Amino acid sequence: MSTVSEALGLKVHFRLSQGGWNRRSGPVIRAVDGIDLTIEAGETVALVGESGCGKSTLGRALLRLEEPSAGVVRFEGHDLTGLSPELLRRQRAGMRMVFQDPYASLNPRMRIGEALAEPLRVHGLATGRAARHAVAEILEVVGLDPAVVARYPHEFSGGQRQRIAIARAVIGRPRFVVADEPLSALDISVQAQILDLFADLKARFALTYLFVSHDLAVVRHVADRVAVMYLGRIVELAEAETLFMRPAHPYTQALLGAVPTPDPARERARVVARLPGELPSPAAPPAGCRFHPRCPLVMPVCRTDDPALLHVDAGQTAACWLHRRAEAAAPSSLERLGLSHAHPHHQS
Repeated sequence: MSTVSEALGLKVHFRLSQGGWNRRSGPVIRAVDGIDLTIEAGETVALVGESGCGKSTLGRALLRLEEPSAGVVRFEGHDLTGLSPELLRRQRAGMRMVFQDPYASLNPRMRIGEALAEPLRVHGLATGRAARHAVAEILEVVGLDPAVVARYPHEFSGGQRQRIAIARAVIGRPRFVVADEPLSALDISVQAQILDLFADLKARFALTYLFVSHDLAVVRHVADRVAVMYLGRIVELAEAETLFMRPAHPYTQALLGAVPTPDPARERARVVARLPGELPSPAAPPAGCRFHPRCPLVMPVCRTDDPALLHVDAGQTAACWLHRRAEAAAPSSLERLGLSHAHPHHQS
């Protein structure tokens, strides 16, 4: 399996202006603060976490819609961080984004046919009759009548506008699509249809997705792997089934514990343990583990030392000192074999 998108030590920091002439005087917002993430061809990786944790910024940075402050972003092995605008434009033909608000992402003065043909023209993929044919074809694929090409965005419902936005994203046959909360602006009755459309397009066009969402019920339905983000960092990464069955990080456990159950009687009787406090400011993250001020299992080491991601199970990593304590307490495989004099293999 080949790697489609990769972040290595990725940071995206913003400096807030405090007004006046000095635009460099404000605090630094650490929206993304040292992330390693690899997305393989054909998979759907879901990115979850509270609002303000940096999910959307990370998704945009993987397409270099946000400029990295440090680190490397690669697409299909090509380093995007140092590319000129022209070379970056060529790479962008293979990666697209579906935004949260389908109305805001469509030009209200542009007819739908023009909006869909624009990516083909910009990337030199098709013009004239070929472009019109491609537009009609993709409208049918997303479940819309090709006759709508002469209409404007305001003439459509929210679900129809999102279908149009998705059609615009995939018309040029990209390999990688970042979907940034693509369901949150839609009625619940429409969300299932759009999810089915994402699944159909993935199979039809061999797409790879980063699916940004706060809805864990949706994530469980769509994701192959799940990355849990907290205050600019990934704190857990696992296959979806593993994460939902055996969450390793206390923050993941809290998120899953807040998901409603489908049984009304069980839901009424359920006691939800809510996390204390609010998400800290990304301008002033806590020392040590960033989750420690809200963690029910906090230990002294959590307040002073920042844990790195640690392998805790097959295909599962978590940044938590609880697992480092367990690793230290358990005998290594070499020690169990009586080979403790050999050099152990450390994972981080």
